[in-house]
Amino acid sequence: MRIKLLYFAYARTVRGKAEEYVELADGTTVEALRAELATRLGAAVPQFQLARNAGYANPRDELQDGDEVAVIPPVSGGLPLVGPEPVDVASLIAAVSGPDKGAISVFLGTVRNEFEGKPTAALHYEAYNAMAERELAQIVDAAERRHGCRVSVYHRTGTLQLEEVSVGIAAAAAHRAEAFAACREVIEEIKLRVPVWKREISPEGLEAWHGEVSQGNDGSA
Repeated sequence: MRIKLLYFAYARTVRGKAEEYVELADGTTVEALRAELATRLGAAVPQFQLARNAGYANPRDELQDGDEVAVIPPVSGGLPLVGPEPVDVASLIAAVSGPDKGAISVFLGTVRNEFEGKPTAALHYEAYNAMAERELAQIVDAAERRHGCRVSVYHRTGTLQLEEVSVGIAAAAAHRAEAFAACREVIEEIKLRVPVWKREISPEGLEAWHGEVSQGNDGSA
């Protein structure tokens, strides 16, 4: 049978490519594939997770012809993609810079003091971390391949005050057009796909999830 392997982040660097097709014997399990990958990725492979067809894989599952298996490094092995720590712009830039990069574009999303005409004092961000990490990795990989650049991203969670940075993106390319385009693509895809929600906190301390319809005591919206 033939399966497609996808490599993300550090795994892509180790392998030297973003994807490849491999032939495996019928009945090969995810666990057996991990052993096979040890010859391709070396000692680092035990730290990687495997996802099968966009979902985390059970080691005992048997692979099927046409499966897509992603090799995903752990968050602790490099820059995290989601977390409560402040956005470190210098680290985002360092992760993408290089002698072949002539342009680095940085996007920072910050907490502002109003939303749809209503005053806001702070925002609280909550994420489904495992899925958010996976979606962000896929968004980054797609942008890198489409624009021929290198991208790093981090989305913060927790309660953020006005002017604090909620999301940071750095994209480096040989030329500015590709860097700008990659940055814009990543933030637009984040808004569409990544499971991160925000709760708006008013100056009076009232809280509501973005998009939530509040109900008054009389039942009116």
